[in-house]
Amino acid sequence: MKHIPLLGLIVVTLLSSSSSLSQSGQARMRPSSQYWDYAEPHPTLHISRLSRNRKLASVGDTLYLLDRRNRIIWKWTADGPPFTDNPIIDSKGTIYVLGYDLLWAAIDSVTGQQKWRSTANGRGVFSQIKLYRHDMYMVVTDMEGYRDSLRDKTIEDDLSLCRGNDILWETHIPSNSRLKVLGNRVFIVYKQRGKVVRRPVIIPRRFGKPIGLVDGRLWRERS
Repeated sequence: MKHIPLLGLIVVTLLSSSSSLSQSGQARMRPSSQYWDYAEPHPTLHISRLSRNRKLASVGDTLYLLDRRNRIIWKWTADGPPFTDNPIIDSKGTIYVLGYDLLWAAIDSVTGQQKWRSTANGRGVFSQIKLYRHDMYMVVTDMEGYRDSLRDKTIEDDLSLCRGNDILWETHIPSNSRLKVLGNRVFIVYKQRGKVVRRPVIIPRRFGKPIGLVDGRLWRERS
């Protein structure tokens, strides 16, 4: 099978009742039987167009690759944890997904095989993921669980810059920030004293050795 073209990826969000998919395709594209439906009992179906003949669908805890007739080529499931953001795909054809229970996984877009999955543990939630410069991506870790358990509202969220399985750089950002990536520019948007603040994120131009691996990182309790 030829490698899926990735340039010009267009993300379109559709409800599961969308007429863009055949009725037979709709019936089969659903979360796994292990899906934690308490988070979103009726999850939205998201469609990412990869090329003229390939589309990526995500619903609940499950990914589907579809052909131009909406026939399923492969399926991958997280077996329970709902996705917390739409999946992204890098210039090498790797799909990245985030979800509850510290789900962070990489899937080969051609075969649907899982490349790796995070072994993290703790109270954080991987909540946002954005593609950056085609071969890198950024992940926000919501630390609300720590803010609540430690009764410390000053604890900030974490922002990680990664390439594949390598964590290249990390920083702290204000809690509940929304991440925005516009070309090579990155911004965070958050509220401060009732006002909306839009602040650029200054990212290093060069990186040394990776500071960690996604599938080998360990979350420790904050003291």
